[in-house]
Amino acid sequence: MILLLLVDLDNAIAKDDEQILFIPEDLKRFKERTEGHILVMGRKTFEATGTLPRRKTFVMTRQKKEPEPHVHYFKDEEELNRLIEKFPERKVFLVGGAGVVKSLWHRIEEAYLTRVPAHTGGETTIPSLEDEFELKEDKPFTEKAREEHWVRRESSF
Repeated sequence: MILLLLVDLDNAIAKDDEQILFIPEDLKRFKERTEGHILVMGRKTFEATGTLPRRKTFVMTRQKKEPEPHVHYFKDEEELNRLIEKFPERKVFLVGGAGVVKSLWHRIEEAYLTRVPAHTGGETTIPSLEDEFELKEDKPFTEKAREEHWVRRESSF
């Protein structure tokens, strides 16, 4: 699973349940990376974004919902596994919110973060990647942001 998010220096992604950052170039790259693949997100993120064309959308929710075209709902990891197994040729992108990111943290193999060098005051954050992931690349993306590519460290068991 690949984490794909726009964050600030504190790993904040939202404040008062609203996305706090927006960079048009990041949205364009998001589209390019995710088209034809699977998006995994929480219910609030889905309500904010809606269905995105040319992608399968898997939404974590406690509410029982019937599948819609290109949208499937799941309540736990077991259901998510069954959904993902139906599309083995597709990459799986985890795109928020913070609750579903924390629930599926152990499944993240790599992460692409667009990092804005500012403290936004957002209270909805994701965990730091530094303990479990290695920063493979950190490069300028726009005048206002950098792109970080993280890969989960191999277990030393």
